Amino acid sequence: MDRRDFLKASLATAAGSSMLPMIGGCAGQQLVREGATPIDDLLEGGAKILWVAPHPDDESMAGPVLAKAGPKLGNPIHMMVLTHGDGGECNLPEGCEPSVGAVRGEEMKKVAALYGATLDHDWYWNAPLPVESFPPRHEIAKKWVKENGDPTLKIAKTIRTFKPDILLTFSPLHGFTGHPEHQISSRFATAAVRMAANAQADLPGETFRVENNYFFLNRYWIGRLFGWCDPLPYTEIFDASQPCIDEMTCRKVAAEYTRPHRTQDSDMSAVRKAYTMIQNCYLHRTDPFIDIYDPFEEV
Repeated sequence: MDRRDFLKASLATAAGSSMLPMIGGCAGQQLVREGATPIDDLLEGGAKILWVAPHPDDESMAGPVLAKAGPKLGNPIHMMVLTHGDGGECNLPEGCEPSVGAVRGEEMKKVAALYGATLDHDWYWNAPLPVESFPPRHEIAKKWVKENGDPTLKIAKTIRTFKPDILLTFSPLHGFTGHPEHQISSRFATAAVRMAANAQADLPGETFRVENNYFFLNRYWIGRLFGWCDPLPYTEIFDASQPCIDEMTCRKVAAEYTRPHRTQDSDMSAVRKAYTMIQNCYLHRTDPFIDIYDPFEEV
C-alpha cells in the first residue's frame, strides 16, 4: 500500500469514527493580525475572490470559503487553474479520451459553474505520479516559465482586469499536501500581486493592489500523520459548518461540489468523507509586499 492509498484508507476509517468528528488543527500558535477585517465580514460585504491553484480539484480544499462566497452570497469568483492535471490518474471505467487533461478540463468547467465562478484554465506541465518522482519545486518553476511563459505575468494581468478584493491560494512553504506545484503556484500568485500594483510593470491596464491575501492552510489532525501540516501559523479561522445553501453547511456544499471530478473519484470520495470531520478552515493572512517567497528558491 503506497502513501496515497494509505491516506485514503485512513480518511475512510477516521470519517466513520464517532470519536473523531471535529478534531482540530496541527500543533502551533495563532498569529494575530491587528486591524485586519475578518474574512467573513469581507465576504458578507461582497468581496471578489481570485483563487489560484495548480490542479483541477484543488478548489475542494478551499471549498467551504468559496461556497459561502459564490453559492450563498453571490460574490464574484474567478478561478485560475494552472495545469490540467494530466499527470494524474484516470478513475473512469470508460477511460479518459482524448486525454486525461482534456477530460479533467471539462470536469473543472462544471465545478466552476457550480460555484458561479469564471475560469482561466492553463496548460502548464503537471508532474506525473507517483509522488516520489516529483521534481523539486524550483525545477518545476523553471520548466513552467521556459515552456509556457511566466505565470506571474498571466496572474498579474488577471488581477488588473478582475480587481479582486481577496487572493486565496495555498501556502508557499508546504502547499497543503506538500505538493511542489501547490507551493510554486502560491509563490507566482503573490509575485503577481506585487507586479499588478507596480506602475513600472510592463502590463496593460491600471495598477491594482489586492488588499486581502490569504494562504489556505492544512492544519488538520490527519496532516500530522503524513507530515503535511503547513508550518505557517494561522491568523484566522473560518467556520466551515456555518449554514450555506439549501439547508447544507458550507463544508457540505464543498463536498458535494467535488462530484464532477469523476476522474479523481478515488481521492474525491475520501475528501467527501473527510469533510464530515471539518469544523474549521485555517487561513494565514499575508502581505506579499513584506512576506516574499521566490518561486525559484532552491530546495
